[in-house]
Amino acid sequence: MQVVLESPSALERQFTITIPTGDVETEFEAKLKETAKRVRIDGFRPGKVPSSVVRQRYGQAIRQEIVSDLMEKSLGQALSEHQVNPVGSPKIEDVTFEEGQDFSFKATFEVFPELEPVLLDGKDVEQKACKISAADVKELIANLRDQKKTWKESPRAAAKDGDRVTINFEGFVDGEAFDGGKADEHALVLGTGTMIPGFEDGIIGMKKGETREIEVTFPEGYHAENLKGKVATFNIEVLKLERGDLPAVDEEFIKSFGVESGTEEDFKKELKEQMSRELSMTLKNMNKTAVFDALLDANADAPIPSAAVASEIQTLKHQAVERFGGGNHIDANSLPDDLFTEQAERRVRLGVLLGATVKQLEIKPDHDRVKALVDEMASAYDDPDQVVNFYYSKEENLRQVEALAIEEQVAEALLANAKVSTIEMSYADVMKSRQA
Repeated sequence: MQVVLESPSALERQFTITIPTGDVETEFEAKLKETAKRVRIDGFRPGKVPSSVVRQRYGQAIRQEIVSDLMEKSLGQALSEHQVNPVGSPKIEDVTFEEGQDFSFKATFEVFPELEPVLLDGKDVEQKACKISAADVKELIANLRDQKKTWKESPRAAAKDGDRVTINFEGFVDGEAFDGGKADEHALVLGTGTMIPGFEDGIIGMKKGETREIEVTFPEGYHAENLKGKVATFNIEVLKLERGDLPAVDEEFIKSFGVESGTEEDFKKELKEQMSRELSMTLKNMNKTAVFDALLDANADAPIPSAAVASEIQTLKHQAVERFGGGNHIDANSLPDDLFTEQAERRVRLGVLLGATVKQLEIKPDHDRVKALVDEMASAYDDPDQVVNFYYSKEENLRQVEALAIEEQVAEALLANAKVSTIEMSYADVMKSRQA
């Protein structure tokens, strides 16, 4: 077998592979004998069909079959011998395969770039810091009380923020009703911002049984194209008005969150521990992302293989369908590539840069860090030992944590020589940024 390796571009590799006709015929004759043993032809006993008959009937099909076999074997051998790792499937062209001639073809594919990334030496990188205060714990308790509040009807009260109203409404644009603009017995908590701007404000002051006409403007970014920026009139009728009744922070309330002692002191301690775990992981991800963003900015021109981007786009499409598709059986291929291209390019480029940085800085997996990460993740569950066993029971599970550990090591190594500024944030702002 003769192999010629060329590089048409920085990320392209092309093999021109030629297999001598003698080797081709050897492969053909072997396949011919194998076929003769298993084919059934009228007038001949099984396994006794003359090779000339088999050649006449199946020769062309056998030659087509060994094309695929020869390509796969020879290409695999060429990749191994030249130590080339392709990205995606190769493009096969210029195939020459005729009886009595050498078999040849060209295989073109992309590879990941070999590069030395620009590191963050002397570059500005922001890192966030945060401390949990007593006020933060108090705020969380207030939110938990709000989640468990009960509703009590107030038939003579006027609606205000925080009240729950049950309403009928119908909307009109230019005097015409529009799709989605009407609902009966719709429950709405005022002040939550679930409706378009101005709608909830228009209900403030209304009482049970009262009707009102309000005018609001749809935002320019509204999802329905025909309503963007349009002025709408809504007829609203309040059917029921309810006030929330917050539970007391008593023993029953505290025990409902799994604090067996039922004391407020233990409750606050438990909440603060949970908040600290969540804050630690959130800050770690935020700060790691800031480092990697800086690495991407410093290497914005790093080439990436289009095949890897295309593959990542498909992955993101399927993830989107799983996350938002529900039971609607959405075809992932129906989603436009443009929605995912930017994110896919970022992921691929970052993966290339991280791999190159690990190699350049000779970073090795830190087993103590891996164990610490597993323990940290397990601590958030009721049965930590079960979570630890999950990660250590299978190599593929542990590899996920090892990848996270390597990312942390890379981030720390990059920060070591960067110009780091620390930004203090409130707990509430950190949590909001996580949801954004």
